[in-house]
Amino acid sequence: MKSLAAIALLALAGCAVPTTGVVPRGDDMFTVTRQGSSAWVSVDSLKTAALQEADAFCHSRGKKMKFMYNKDIPAGPLGRWPESEVLFKCD
Repeated sequence: MKSLAAIALLALAGCAVPTTGVVPRGDDMFTVTRQGSSAWVSVDSLKTAALQEADAFCHSRGKKMKFMYNKDIPAGPLGRWPESEVLFKCD
């Protein structure tokens, strides 16, 4: 039973999406970058997750997130996983 739980945990960990967290960029702007854990992760889902993280960050400061820019990088050759980067301000 323990081995089944360990396998399930590893499978879920493989679906985890690495993030940079909120990174200050100066001029009261921030970025969040999400990277897929495989080539099959859609950049749309990564963008959505990054926007949600940005919104939660601004909300925790009592402000609203103002979207500025988004850069999506699709999966590519040689193990390049998809990425989505969101640039935002908290107003």
